[in-house]
Amino acid sequence: MVIMSKNPILSIIVTAHNCEAYLEKCLQSIIKFAGEKFESLEIILIDDSSVDRTNEICRDFSKNHSNVMFYRVDFKNIGKVRNFAMKQCTGQYITMIDGDDEVSSNAFSDIALILTGSKPDILLTRLNEIYTSSTPNNKWTGLTVSSISQHQAIMKFLIHREVQAHFIGQFFRRDILEGMQFPELRCYEDAYLFPSVLAKASSILISPNSHYFYFKRTGSLSSHVDYEKVSMLIKATEQMTVAFGKRYENLIACHWINIQHKHKADIRDDSDRKLVKEYLNNISFLSFLFDPKVRVSFKKKYLKLYFSGAFRG
Repeated sequence: MVIMSKNPILSIIVTAHNCEAYLEKCLQSIIKFAGEKFESLEIILIDDSSVDRTNEICRDFSKNHSNVMFYRVDFKNIGKVRNFAMKQCTGQYITMIDGDDEVSSNAFSDIALILTGSKPDILLTRLNEIYTSSTPNNKWTGLTVSSISQHQAIMKFLIHREVQAHFIGQFFRRDILEGMQFPELRCYEDAYLFPSVLAKASSILISPNSHYFYFKRTGSLSSHVDYEKVSMLIKATEQMTVAFGKRYENLIACHWINIQHKHKADIRDDSDRKLVKEYLNNISFLSFLFDPKVRVSFKKKYLKLYFSGAFRG
């Protein structure tokens, strides 16, 4: 019987929905991830509306570990699940794991030293994307962390290369997340909230490598686009302006251009269509084109849309 620490370093939120084929591997990887420091963890395990063996697997795992809190909910909504889970956390830091992903063995000891030594608001890592035909290399080599400013983190996020809007695999000081709510969306809930978290953080560490194996599975929610998902993406993109303001308007404009360029046919709602056109019309033509931070590919897309009249009127 593992006795739970009164002041755990880390709360791990594990969310699961109909993932019986992967969940046991996920949970076993967390045990190996923690190693001898398993008692320093708090695990919040959530089954949302599963109809397979997910609930049974969760219950069996929680039986012998006092530091595993298991909840069965019927939200059918990842935003609601994450809000509920965060309220249960007592750890100094919070991270999230999807029930069909895995984490590296023996990684927590190094990560705990970084969190307790540097005490960052956020520790960002770049996820290891694993496709179904690949096998993850589980050899832990540590994180290579560096400190970046809030401005640098926002730039990296908006340029969308080194920092993406994931809560999985990242580490957030719990009090940074206090008072924040994920929107009740079935996807892009992380993209919606992530800008607000960055805007609140001042001490940020980043690593180009990661402990997290993010499995890109065929048929998953993230593998296809429909009009509802595009509507949620529009809501998340609008939140960038709310969180970051005018200083970053040209980089935010790239995200609106991308929506129009890639998803125009899937914008069904008149208010969404009007909103996208409004943001595109508000792009400052010369400022955008001469901004060195904007990639040439986006400038070409913008010019093509501009001269075709695609978003005017």
